[in-house]
Amino acid sequence: MVLFPCFSYAQFKPRLLVLNDATLIDAGHPVPAMHQTVVIQDGRITKVFPKGTIAFPDSAVVINLKGKYLLPGLIDSHVHMATDPSGVDNRSHTLQILQQMLYSGVTTVRDMAGDARVLAELARDANEDQITAPAIYYSALMAGTEFFSDPRTQASTKGGTAGNMPYMKAITDTTNIQLAIAQAKGSGASGIKLYANLSVVLTNKILDEAKKQNMPVWSHAWLQGARPSDLVKAGCISISHAPLLIYEKVDKVPAFWKKGRHDAAFWDKAMPELDELFSQMKQHHTVFDATLLTYKKWAISDTSMQWDYEIAKRITIRAYKAGVTICAGTDDDQEQFVQDEMRLLITDAGLSPFDAIVAATKNSAASLHLEATKGSISPGMDADLLILWRDPIQDIGNLKTINMVIKNGRIYQP
Repeated sequence: MVLFPCFSYAQFKPRLLVLNDATLIDAGHPVPAMHQTVVIQDGRITKVFPKGTIAFPDSAVVINLKGKYLLPGLIDSHVHMATDPSGVDNRSHTLQILQQMLYSGVTTVRDMAGDARVLAELARDANEDQITAPAIYYSALMAGTEFFSDPRTQASTKGGTAGNMPYMKAITDTTNIQLAIAQAKGSGASGIKLYANLSVVLTNKILDEAKKQNMPVWSHAWLQGARPSDLVKAGCISISHAPLLIYEKVDKVPAFWKKGRHDAAFWDKAMPELDELFSQMKQHHTVFDATLLTYKKWAISDTSMQWDYEIAKRITIRAYKAGVTICAGTDDDQEQFVQDEMRLLITDAGLSPFDAIVAATKNSAASLHLEATKGSISPGMDADLLILWRDPIQDIGNLKTINMVIKNGRIYQP
């Protein structure tokens, strides 16, 4: 049986699906592998082999992908879908954005702090294919008490108390960490996000207990009381926001950095040496969630934020050259999608198109602690795939030449 891709907004999940004669691009194939066949059964990849070397059952739905490019589905490692569910993040708007993301090729997202009551419902509906959306994994936030005066925390905890919710918890020296981790896990969160105003002692206590309860921990790269290297050594799976790595070497950003415009030579000279930190990140397999896109947008809209982007860009360039694992997250409230972060990683941080693809697939999967099931094309992996008309290694803009998207074995055709 051959399925011809000629219908509009189609959704179809065959039990046995064969993608035949594709050019495969993923982390394991830096040189595109031509004429490959991928077999998908019940939403999971079961076989990958050269075309014509293995027969497949007559009952299979076969799609001919000759001349097309097959990639893992893209993963945005840093989104915010439910900061204000009663306002800008209302369900109608969020569902519209999620649909656009999936049809653009984004098959998985990591939400980095929002209303877990809303996120749990969205994640469940996405998993059951009741909404057209990427798979959603979300965090439970932990921070010092000072942070919970932030109005975003109020919007995310309406009906409750910011700092005293299972998914948004203030941590102090008297907090029952064991119970706090268990409650975070009970909220359905896939991991814990450390945000602000936490000491090294509290950070280590959280990480130690999270490991006991098999709960991944993600973090802002600086917590006021804990430097980036403290978080790396403690075992955070990923650390977010490139400019925050500056606090490994300085306690306060100089005020004159924020005044006026400075040229490239100024910022080159201002950059501290971070080789030791990068070495530690490599040793501990810490994934670096740079979020360049949001800092570039801020720099364009506010000249006092120029320092953030100039430092972020240079830190990311050096981290890449040092061999640090870089993922792709946007952190811009879904005004733009992860493809734009990939483009910046190429144009502004020096990544090759192939490495940008790896950043948004295998490395982003690793940042979610999902590298065993997502981010590459091999037997046993989830069937989250992106089929393109043109080669994205030749031009990353070809990510827009979408033929179809497959999520969990279900075909979506924009």
